[in-house]
Amino acid sequence: MFTTDRHHPDHDPHTNHDPDLEGRPARPLLRLAYNGAVILGCLGFMLVAACSVSLGTDAIESPNDIEVGECLSIGADDEPGKVNASKVDCERTDGLTFYAASTVAAESGCDAANTSTLTFGENRESLCLTPNFAEGRCYQIPIGGDLVDYREVTCDAQAAEQTVVARAVDRGDGSITCDADDTMWSFARPQSVGYCLRTVV
Repeated sequence: MFTTDRHHPDHDPHTNHDPDLEGRPARPLLRLAYNGAVILGCLGFMLVAACSVSLGTDAIESPNDIEVGECLSIGADDEPGKVNASKVDCERTDGLTFYAASTVAAESGCDAANTSTLTFGENRESLCLTPNFAEGRCYQIPIGGDLVDYREVTCDAQAAEQTVVARAVDRGDGSITCDADDTMWSFARPQSVGYCLRTVV
C-alpha cells in the first residue's frame, strides 16, 4: 500500500484502453490517503494569485463559479504554478473530471480522505474535489507531486515521477467492497460514491 501526502506544488508540472494485464506482476494500489488535501498547483509559491485562468464561459475563477455536485476538469496552464479549471458535464466520456464536493476556508483544508483541493488565493477559499472515475479506465494519480498530473491515461502508460497509474476496476456507492489486492476509495460528498482501484504501473 502507498500513502500520499498533502503538498503545495509550486511549479507546472487521455484516452482509455483496456490492456491485457496477463503476465504482469500484480501490485496492490498504494493507499492514497490525501488526508484532506492535495493542492492543485495554482497560485505560485505563496498561494497568492487566483488559481484558474481557463478560457471560455465555463472557466472557474472562484468557488462561486460552480455548484456543489457539478463537475470540472483540470489542465495545465502556460504560467508555472497555475492550472486551468473548467466546468464540464459529469457524464463526459473524455478525460478525468472531478465533482465539486464543498467549499472551505483555505486554512481549514478538506477533511475527507483522498479529496483534492483547488485553492483561490484572493479570497483564500478552497474547493474540495472528489474524483469522478469511470469503471474500467485508468488514471495517473499523483503521490506527493503536482495535481495537474492527475489525469486519465491509457492503461499501459508510463507513470510520471511521483505518480502511479491505477485502473478503476469497480465503481459503486460508498459501501463498495473490493478485492484484497485493490484499494477502496469512498466518498460521502457530494454524493455517495466508491471505487476499487488497482495499480497498473
